[in-house]
Amino acid sequence: MPSSNVQRDSDTLRPLESQINMLTSLIERKKAGGRFPAALEASYQSFRLRQFFSVDLRVIMSGLLVFVVFGWADFSFGGAQSVMLFSIRVLIAVLLMLAIIWIPRSRFAPYSLYALVVGVYICFLSVLWNIYIVDLPWGYFYHLGMIPMQVFALLGLRSNYRAMFSCSLAMLLSYTAFIVLLPGPAELTEVNRLAMAMAPYYILFWAILVIMASYLSYTIESGTRTDFIKNRLLALEADRLQYLGRRLQQLSTTDSLTGIANRRHAETQLSEEWRRCLRSNEPLAALMVDVDLFKAYNDQYGHQQGDSCLRSIAQKMAEFCRRPGDVCARYGGEEFVIVLPETTLNQAEELAQELCESIAGLNIPHAGSPHSVATVSVGVAAEIPRAGDNYEGLLKRADMALYQAKGNGRNQVKRQSVTSS
Repeated sequence: MPSSNVQRDSDTLRPLESQINMLTSLIERKKAGGRFPAALEASYQSFRLRQFFSVDLRVIMSGLLVFVVFGWADFSFGGAQSVMLFSIRVLIAVLLMLAIIWIPRSRFAPYSLYALVVGVYICFLSVLWNIYIVDLPWGYFYHLGMIPMQVFALLGLRSNYRAMFSCSLAMLLSYTAFIVLLPGPAELTEVNRLAMAMAPYYILFWAILVIMASYLSYTIESGTRTDFIKNRLLALEADRLQYLGRRLQQLSTTDSLTGIANRRHAETQLSEEWRRCLRSNEPLAALMVDVDLFKAYNDQYGHQQGDSCLRSIAQKMAEFCRRPGDVCARYGGEEFVIVLPETTLNQAEELAQELCESIAGLNIPHAGSPHSVATVSVGVAAEIPRAGDNYEGLLKRADMALYQAKGNGRNQVKRQSVTSS
């Protein structure tokens, strides 16, 4: 295999192997659930953002609808302020709904998670405001609204435990400060005494709920991160297998010395093009090319220089295959074949003459040649395929023409038609 191909394979596979090894290491060390290296973390956050827009926003919208439905409490316990309380509730829900629709389409889309934290906290503050405004004992019923707020925070922020924990802790501390700083009732009725006695236990219950929600959120995020790593690993493995499969296919049809097609590929293409031209009634041409006096070249300059000479000539010949169906292949030793579908004998002969002149124009020194440079002899044959025949007859006529070109002094083109066979 030429060193350039080895280098290309290395350049392609090394980054893939590096990523695969890094991801495998994260899974083996059970660190796939934590934060990733910077580049991988950015890719994960981009993935989560897309998932957030496609899935999580529906959950959040449903939560806002539930928030509005709980407006029945405003009419049940709000008294004279019921209309105002419900109006504020609806206004907050509408504004947050508009933000949900607008933010994903704006330049603030990457900050959607922070916007969600702020939105949850605003809903929480509205409940605190209701507690403050509504007269006792009816105001006590709004304390129960803190539990749905915590559930809302868990559902909306379930895939980011840091955001979920920060939001939950902020609500708990704010609620605790509110209870401590809120002036006590003027009259200590039985209901007021019961509410004051229950407050520490309610805060403790909420704290336990925050801890449980944080653990659940951490488990969900860890699972999401692990799945992301595994899916990315599968994609990279698939890329590697596809590349290796393509390279294997390429190697099976490529000559390792010159980098052009090998004999097997040439014969496969000849067979396919023969059948295609048979169906379309189009001509098919073949050029047999032989490097003149190549044994003498090897004897004088050595095999390494001989290999270099073959590569240079092969690359020049490949330049004459300009259409998708054209094939240039090393047929064996210093012999090459060029397949030209939909090409007449005259067209093929003209191209062969240009090829002959171009290779001589490479000016590869060849002291053993009467022309002082490396040259080629070319045999040309073309025909419209007929049922019952095959491409082997075409190659045989091209080879006969090559034999004539070599016998007539080399560095020239000879042609063979069907009628001369």
